[in-house]
Amino acid sequence: MIDASAIEEKIFVTPGYSTDLHLSEHELDFFRETIEEQWLECIAVQYPEYKESFRKLGLANYHKLSHLVDHKTLWGKESRLFPQKSVDKIKNFPFTETLTAVFDEFTISDVVLGDRIVTGRQEIYWRIVRPEAVSDVGPIHADKWFHNVLRSGYGMFPLGIATVKIWIPIYCESGKSGLIVVPDSHKREWQYEYVDKAGLKKPVIKEGLEDVSRVLVPTDPGTLLVFNERLLHGGAVNHGSTTRVSSEITLVLRHC
Repeated sequence: MIDASAIEEKIFVTPGYSTDLHLSEHELDFFRETIEEQWLECIAVQYPEYKESFRKLGLANYHKLSHLVDHKTLWGKESRLFPQKSVDKIKNFPFTETLTAVFDEFTISDVVLGDRIVTGRQEIYWRIVRPEAVSDVGPIHADKWFHNVLRSGYGMFPLGIATVKIWIPIYCESGKSGLIVVPDSHKREWQYEYVDKAGLKKPVIKEGLEDVSRVLVPTDPGTLLVFNERLLHGGAVNHGSTTRVSSEITLVLRHC
């Protein structure tokens, strides 16, 4: 039995995140199968000669052959979006019903590609982070900063609407890889600016983080790390021996 009010308090009061919820074995298997199918399809289209080699090693060992492909080009966000039919199945999973007990009514956010919002398609996507690949992770940020810049600066969501992010490790070595958070950072307004990167505006924090407490949250595969849209966070460099694969979902709530 979950304590919905305790989970909500962790996310909106302190420390800004919760790891109380978990996928079932069946749900985790579905995420893995869906992602692996997409992963192999992308490789087959661009590098058909290597598909069987990647398939034999499996997604968790992708890094052992990633030198054979153009990693950055191959894994643009559009290649990592779950098909809507898969999203629709996930919306009927038991863990989604559990989230309803915590947040009441919510929707999954629309797809965002660069500065474009794709209405009518809901966004669940996945990421790949290879061992010791610093270029596979981004800087510390808050999701709210990305939401604010969309729609020509008017923001992705109307005033009074809050979001929470769900980060799910699909393949991950807890303690060696995962997501870094700054506990309670959602309570403060941080200074940031937008910089042009590949024709898009990207938010970059302007303040130093040397004196703040950064935590690598312990997460086994299937853990739901649910956090506040204002919480500072970022992917950790993967110090494990396998490729980290994670999935992300943004829930749009009906209240702040």
